[in-house]
Amino acid sequence: MADAVEDDVVDDVEDDVVDIRPELEETCKPKCVKAFVQYQQCVERIASDTTGDAHCTGQYFDYWACIDECTAPKLFQKLK
Repeated sequence: MADAVEDDVVDDVEDDVVDIRPELEETCKPKCVKAFVQYQQCVERIASDTTGDAHCTGQYFDYWACIDECTAPKLFQKLK
């Protein structure tokens, strides 16, 4: 019986958890426009590549690193 009560409490807590990271990422995207533009320019540049060797991985990761740097402090403040 005690196990059933504990399971119900855990289920209630898990239902209330809200991931705020996507919302924080959206608020940070305007601050990372330069990195996003560089990524888009790379995608346009390699669109005609037929070898399959060209990629924009560096620019993609630069964009998300910018968003992560902006998001992390806000996210960890909320987690404390």
